[in-house]
Amino acid sequence: MKRGLVVAIGGAAIIAAGLVGCSSDKDKSETKGTTVSGNGGSVATNSTAKVVIDGKEQKLEGSVACTAAGGKFNIAIGSGMQAVAAVLSEGDAPSVTSVGLGNINGVTLGYAEGAPGGKATAKKDGKKYNISGTATGVDMANPMQPVEKPFEIEVTCP
Repeated sequence: MKRGLVVAIGGAAIIAAGLVGCSSDKDKSETKGTTVSGNGGSVATNSTAKVVIDGKEQKLEGSVACTAAGGKFNIAIGSGMQAVAAVLSEGDAPSVTSVGLGNINGVTLGYAEGAPGGKATAKKDGKKYNISGTATGVDMANPMQPVEKPFEIEVTCP
């Protein structure tokens, strides 16, 4: 069970690293800028993103990247170790396949469809996505005690 969660979180982190191109030196909790489009997706630096985990807004640096491929819609926010990624189904009523929230206070948090403990829903309004739910993770200081944290992601794709 835990192996599947780790694989899903790792996959989401790889997607985030692969989709996010340019980063910013600004220390903001909202990511903004202009859009650069290519085949299958765009890196949006004029988009906005807000990520809240366990009631605390996260400070993310970098751009927003959105791309559709193989029936899935991938969203990456930020860059480096602070990147957040989500994989949704395509369409006007998307379902959440996975979410990688990175390492928060020593706990790598994520959601993977079908994995025990977490849940997530997504709503789409035009180019704006709202993803919320409960992410799970393992605190390496106490690996026998799973951790659950609520999260909310608001992002506008190009």
